[in-house]
This record gives sequence, structure tokens and C-alpha cells, in this order.
Amino acid sequence: MEYQIIICAKNETSGTQKFFAFTKSKTGQLDYAGAISKPDNIDNGTWQTIQASQYFTPSYYTYLDATMDKTITLFVAADVDISDADTFAFLTHVGALICAVEAKDSLLAGKLYLRRKSLFDKFSHLTQFIIEPLCVEILFSICYGQMDEADENQVPLIFNSAKKKLGFKTQEESLQQSFVRYFKENQVAVTMEVVGTCFHHWNPTPESLETMLSQISWSDFDKHCATVRKIRQNFYESLKVAVQAEPYNSHDPNAILVSIEDTQSKICGYAGLAKAGYIRRTGAEIIRMAKETKLNYNASLASISRNNIVVRMTI
Repeated sequence: MEYQIIICAKNETSGTQKFFAFTKSKTGQLDYAGAISKPDNIDNGTWQTIQASQYFTPSYYTYLDATMDKTITLFVAADVDISDADTFAFLTHVGALICAVEAKDSLLAGKLYLRRKSLFDKFSHLTQFIIEPLCVEILFSICYGQMDEADENQVPLIFNSAKKKLGFKTQEESLQQSFVRYFKENQVAVTMEVVGTCFHHWNPTPESLETMLSQISWSDFDKHCATVRKIRQNFYESLKVAVQAEPYNSHDPNAILVSIEDTQSKICGYAGLAKAGYIRRTGAEIIRMAKETKLNYNASLASISRNNIVVRMTI
């Protein structure tokens, strides 16, 4: 099958690329075909090449997991018209959402949806199809796993997709109770913001790391740009993360602490984790109620931005 609209997500560090295809009918109907192999003719110069919207860009992050550290480009066949404002906006924004779902970054997928909710809701059938594999995790992350918690009534498209998977019995239980039951029955991986970071002193950007990287010879600019990128990525990927319950916490027996390897100590060759913050209280309560005897959660860094630390944890 020949596809007319292709989204390319390229990891700039490794050079790997993934492709996702759409088709457009003569009546203007968009349809999503999912992931595809690299088309043979994508490099022949006949496609219109359009950069994705910069409302999502890896340059915003101090660190971004390699699964999302991607540049997104839209390729459109020469004979296909996507000049309609809504169609163009949807196609230039949806690539990041597709990548977040594929990377199982539930919080980022939810945030990307919320940022352009009115647009994505205009293409509700396509959007629901795209988010369906991760809809339960997305709903949990945006309702209970971020500073600015959403309400399920604010996101009916996500809620309607998730409640079937949850088996949500509207008349018999609350949404929180539904998640408790679901997590008891399933092992689920979600991404969650770390809150309370202002009360702890974990430093995501040690000056000594930047100083060391700035001393690399710049005689070969292209080569050393790639070297610096790889060193930084490997450094943050290697940081150990511990997410574990604090049943002894006098303020909140459901508290879940997030500790991350101290960056400055790591550079100096010393081991040790430092408190970075906590999982949001409402989300932690659901997690602890679902699995009362589970005290630690397999975890890793998902992203570090100017305002947030996000961890990936398995419940």
C-alpha cells in the first residue's frame, strides 16, 4: 500500500528512525495506518517536508529518555493537499503524541493531549485510536501523577477510552477505587512527576559536568557536538533511581519517596542516592492501597526539564 502522509521520528544521537503513516481519502478523510517500514521513495525529493510543531521539542529538556529524544518531521506526497488549518495543525502536532504513546510515557502523552485538547478532539476517532493502547496509564498519570492534576470530566475522550479497559463500574465505585482494583490485577508502568522537589537538594545540572564538557576540544565541531550529546545522555541514563514506600512516614503513611543518584557525587566517583521528592499524594495513595505489601518500585528517569523531574515506575 502506498501511503500519502508519513511522520518520521529520528533519534539524533543514534540516528535511528521510525515511521508512522496516514492516508487521506478523496473526501478529505484522514486514516491512521500505524507504524510502517521506511518507504523506499521517502528520500527521492518528491515529498513536501514539514517540521513538526515546536510545542514539543527535546531542546526544552535537560534530559529526555532516548525513546522520546526525537526530531519529528512530516512528509507529504506531492499530490496531497493538507492546507486545511485543522488538518495541517493535527498532522504537525500528532507525531509527538504518537511517539509518547509508543514510548509508554503516559504523563507526557497526557500533557501533549491537554496542550492541544480542542484540536485533538476535532479528530476524536483518530486520537482515541492512537491513545487506546495507553489510555488507562494516561488517565492515571494526568489525574493523579502531576502537579496540575486533571479531573476525568475535563478529559472525556481519554476517560471514555480508559473506563472500558478499567471495567469502571460507575454506579458502584469511584474512579480511584477502579484504579485500585485494576492495579491489584495488573502490573502497570506509568510516568509520574516528582513533587516537593523544592524541599530537597538533588541537583539535576551539576556545574562540574558542564565544566568538563566545555573543556573538550572544539577543533572538530561536528564530532565534538556528537560527543558531548552522547556523554550527557549516557550520564543521565546511568543515574540510579529508587522509588519506595515510606510506611513509617508520620505525615503520610502512603508516602512514596523518590531518590536519585547524587550527580555531583557520581562525577567525583562516589556512590549514593539523594532525596529528590515524592510521588504525588493522591497517586501514591492509590498505588499503596492496590499493593499494600509492595514497598519498592522498579524505576528510571524519564525526563528532567526546567520545572519538572519525571520518573518511570512499575506498579
